[in-house]
Amino acid sequence: TSKQRELILQAVRNSDFHPTAEEVYKALKEEHPSLSLGTVYRNLNLLAQWGEIARLDLGGESANFDRRCD
Repeated sequence: TSKQRELILQAVRNSDFHPTAEEVYKALKEEHPSLSLGTVYRNLNLLAQWGEIARLDLGGESANFDRRCD
């Protein structure tokens, strides 16, 4: 839902590092138990496609995400 997408966007924007989808999921899961890892992945990829956040390939197993610095 758009509410979950907003939570995910804010989690990335408020992060002091470049979180992976798993890190975003872990940060939100306790307060939002209905949130699934699949939802986090889908929304992070959508937000990156839309230019709201940046998807970074830092050479690890998972992509990292960062707030846009424009």
